[in-house]
Amino acid sequence: MVERYSNGETLDAIGQSFGITRERVRQIIVKVGGANAEESRRMRIAAKEATLKAARESFLAQYFDLARQMARRGVTRPDAILKLQALYPEIDVDLAEDALKSCTIVFDKYQAEDIFSKEVIAAGIWYLLGSELGLPPNFAYAAVHLDLEVVTELRAVLSSAEVSARDTATILGIIGAAQEHVVQNPGVSITRKRYDALREELVGAFGLVSRQGATPWPPTHQTVIKRFHGWNDALEAMGIGTSSLGRSKGLLKFTETQYADAVSDFCVEMNSKGLKPTVERYDAWAKLEIAAGRNRPSGASVRNIYGTWLEAIRSGQK
Repeated sequence: MVERYSNGETLDAIGQSFGITRERVRQIIVKVGGANAEESRRMRIAAKEATLKAARESFLAQYFDLARQMARRGVTRPDAILKLQALYPEIDVDLAEDALKSCTIVFDKYQAEDIFSKEVIAAGIWYLLGSELGLPPNFAYAAVHLDLEVVTELRAVLSSAEVSARDTATILGIIGAAQEHVVQNPGVSITRKRYDALREELVGAFGLVSRQGATPWPPTHQTVIKRFHGWNDALEAMGIGTSSLGRSKGLLKFTETQYADAVSDFCVEMNSKGLKPTVERYDAWAKLEIAAGRNRPSGASVRNIYGTWLEAIRSGQK
């Protein structure tokens, strides 16, 4: 009994094998000076973790290369697991999730730019601009000037988030009002910071998240930047006045090649150490590089250039 309890087996399991209660097992173990409950709990946890670690390593030894190749093709982790499960039915899905989540592979994520068209992304900016200006809905202007494709797609997006027909009409009307206002007042604009603040407020107010928990509309500013290659580029494409804040593309401290080299070198080092290439580790690495005389951009700058940290890492691992 003492040996089994010391190895992490429960009092109940031991008692059942001897035909006695767990309390009687505890009394016997205490009487002969065996492990106490806390020691046994620690041993059980350690044994469980060791078993899980071994199973995780075994899974990665067999499927790591396949999963990495899928990640390089832009496959998400859930989709990679579904593909592996279909082709290798013996796979334990929970183990696969745990192993792939803990390894160094950078999988793609559910990206809003893959869901929303460019026009619907732009509609989010129009909506928040109209909200910022406090404009009442202009249903007549929206009816005449909004493209049917945009109206149809946006209605579907809002419907999936269970937004009412009346609220949907209000949103479309505000988009129309914002577009008319810009025609009459070409200097108006909206900053990225203000867009984020309004988005957070209005997404919460309307509950603009689909039933499946997908990315809410309006999308994040990172999505806008990635699709239009810059915040001001998006505003210019829509005919909205651009903000003078922020560094223009011609004033970048580092060249495109230097950004790519920094991300690539960082990914190589993290991969050699078996570490996940997080932005926190990048910033620590960049400081060491700068101290060694090799100038590197900050993690925030890298993220801004690539739109998202994930996209930067995916680029660096190709």
